[in-house]
Amino acid sequence: MNRKRLVFFLVSLVTLTFAYGQNTELSKLEIPKMAPSGYESVLTTKLNKPLQPGTAYEIGFWIFGRQLPDQSYSYPIAVFPSSKTIVTDGILDIVESVQPSPTLEVNPPPSFATRGHFTFIVRPDKVYDHLTVALGNKDIIPSPIDFKKDITVIGVFAKQLPFRPKGKTILSKKVGIKKTAIPTKIAERKLIDSKKSYTVSENNIKLGLYDHRRIDNDIVTIYLNGKIAVEHVQLKSKKQFFDLTLEPGQNIITLHAENLGEVAPNTAAILIKTETEEFMAVLESDLGQSSYFKLLYEK
Repeated sequence: MNRKRLVFFLVSLVTLTFAYGQNTELSKLEIPKMAPSGYESVLTTKLNKPLQPGTAYEIGFWIFGRQLPDQSYSYPIAVFPSSKTIVTDGILDIVESVQPSPTLEVNPPPSFATRGHFTFIVRPDKVYDHLTVALGNKDIIPSPIDFKKDITVIGVFAKQLPFRPKGKTILSKKVGIKKTAIPTKIAERKLIDSKKSYTVSENNIKLGLYDHRRIDNDIVTIYLNGKIAVEHVQLKSKKQFFDLTLEPGQNIITLHAENLGEVAPNTAAILIKTETEEFMAVLESDLGQSSYFKLLYEK
């Protein structure tokens, strides 16, 4: 690593620490007493406000990996809520990654720094007062790095998400709520259900589009109930917002890939915002099929 790249990396690190270190709900950093089988902790932090059952939380952080001069390495990333710094097996059942297969990937020079921002959704089954970021430990092959010394996690935050009871997502014919029919194809492409469903109480929403991973020139079109709502948007790291009006009842948001970018498939993070609610979904589409999720508008 030459001097110029080293200075740039340090400035980036300080900038990220400052930007994401504000308004945090996290305090004292600790090393957990235990970690689930197959994982090794990188950082554990105590929450000022414990995670409570009956709601959902968005967990986010930046993670850096030290580069080796002659080889690359990769490890799957996981998040574990815990109590009294003890993490138990089976805890992954309440954790959902926003990124498909989140992985810390570090390649040797000429690239000078490896960093990535990752987010997870946690739905606690009981009270948790600690949070651990961990990496899958490849026991078969000796690790070329020291998990504690060579991996850095900064900018950790925990944000409570709006809670909607599961019963709210069931449309009742008795109250006359319209259920939009889901076509099998749009623009000659097969539709794939992402199995994601969200409920909002306002029909005017803002839809944000961005690339939460590598920026590789993905171009997408968004369909609302089978009709073009947002056309030919090149995804960037910065969110681009568009105004949409929902129909009463069930609405279908479909991601249509206009290209495959530099790395297939075409992946987009979609943010749904109202005056009081916020949801995020990640969809993947290619040139043969498009994925969708359901957005329920109930007054």
